[in-house]
Amino acid sequence: MNKTTALFIIAILLLNASSWSQKKFTLSVFTGSGFSFFEGPGAVDKSNYYRTGLAFPNNSVPDTMAEPFGKKPFFNFLAGLQADITFSKWVLSLSCQYENIGGTLNADSVISPSGSVKASGKYSRNYDFISINPQIGRIVFQKAITITLHTGVDYTSKLAMGDMFDYTDQNGQKKSIGYSGGEPEINDLRLTFGASVIRKK
Repeated sequence: MNKTTALFIIAILLLNASSWSQKKFTLSVFTGSGFSFFEGPGAVDKSNYYRTGLAFPNNSVPDTMAEPFGKKPFFNFLAGLQADITFSKWVLSLSCQYENIGGTLNADSVISPSGSVKASGKYSRNYDFISINPQIGRIVFQKAITITLHTGVDYTSKLAMGDMFDYTDQNGQKKSIGYSGGEPEINDLRLTFGASVIRKK
């Protein structure tokens, strides 16, 4: 059992133990989608794609985008499990979720040992993560509708990564190049901020 799994199990047990003291305990599942993209000095709108020109099994150096982190939106997906304990106006939460996130960019040229060709298409890089997100929230409004502001940290543990490049070359030929199964470079630790709205029926 790795440290991430052990931490999640211990936290759930602590939440259950706290619920025995007559606090309001809830357990829920959730799913969602949206858009993600990369930011920072390494993020770009467009880049060149480099091909090694070698066929399997000699392609030990994979084809690659020169700057793979796209600033353009990538459609993402998440699903998970969340436990909450409510103390009057405060809420303690712990969630564990699967995430598929990434970013896209436009192609400029495809460069290979035989030369360079102009290309028109989209390149995307995506990551699969399992993340654990402990949070503390403050209920700011509570009647028929309850509004809660919350903040916390989000620790993500790497699962896999992949990319896809769909493009049309200067001769009008459509091509697709994809790769999956590699490991992300590092795990990630993020600060999170958000709000939730619950309506009573």
